[in-house]
Amino acid sequence: MVLRKEKNREKVNLKKGIFILPNIFTSANLFAGCFSVFCSIDGQYEMAIVSIIVAVFLDGLDGKVARATNAVSDFGKDYDSLCDLISFGVAPSILFYSWATNNFISEIDIKFIWLLSFFYIATTALRLARFNNHLVLKSENYFLGLPSPASATLVTVMIWQCVIHSFDDLNALVMIAIFFLLASILMVSKIKYNSFKDLRTLNRMPFNGALLIPLIFILIIMDAPNVLSLLSIVYLVSGLFFASLEVFRNQIGKKEGNVSD
Repeated sequence: MVLRKEKNREKVNLKKGIFILPNIFTSANLFAGCFSVFCSIDGQYEMAIVSIIVAVFLDGLDGKVARATNAVSDFGKDYDSLCDLISFGVAPSILFYSWATNNFISEIDIKFIWLLSFFYIATTALRLARFNNHLVLKSENYFLGLPSPASATLVTVMIWQCVIHSFDDLNALVMIAIFFLLASILMVSKIKYNSFKDLRTLNRMPFNGALLIPLIFILIIMDAPNVLSLLSIVYLVSGLFFASLEVFRNQIGKKEGNVSD
C-alpha cells in the first residue's frame, strides 16, 4: 500500500509538470556532453575538451538555480544524474579512447584502453547512484568521494595538456591512464571533498578575499589549460590531505587514550 501511494504521488507530481529553468541548464549540460562525444569521434579533441568544461560549468549552475528558485525535485535530481553520466562519464572516456587509439595504436594493446575507459564510466555511474540514494554525509558542505564533474575536469585537462603540447610518447599515455585510474577510485571512495555549498562561509568572506573570484575567472580566460590543471590537482590533493590529517589525528587520539588508561 505504501509503495502504491508513493507511485501515485510521483505520477501526480509529473502530471502537474516539471520545473523548466533548472532543467534547461541540465539539458544544456547534456547537449555539451553529447557534442563532446561527437567531436572526439571526429578527432576534434580540443573542441571536445572545451565542451566538457562547459558542461561542468552548466552542471554547477543548474543546482544553484534550482535551490535559488525553490525548484528542487526528485525528477530534476534523477535527470541531472543521467546527464552527468553522459557528460562526465561517457564523454571523458570516449575522449580518452579516441585520443589514445589514434596516437598509440601501434604501441600498446587496445584492450587496455577500452577497459580503462569502461572502468571510468562504471565508477562514475556508481558514484552518481550512491549520491542519489542519499549515501552522503549529514553535512552538505562535503561530498563523499570525488565529485564526477571535478573528476571529469581533472582527466580532461590532463589530456588537454598533451594535445596542446603534442605529447605523443608512451609516457604521456601512462600519465593520463594513472589520472583516470586515480580519479575512478576516488569517486567511489569515502574521502570527503568540500562542496562549497556553505553560503554562510562565503558571506563572511573579507572584501579583499572576494577579489579572488573575478581573478580566478580572468586567469582561466587567459590560460585555461594551466589554470584548470592547477585547480583540479589542488582539489584532488585537498581531499587526500585532509583524509590523511584525520587519520593522523585519530591515531594521536588513540595513543593519548591508551596513555591516560
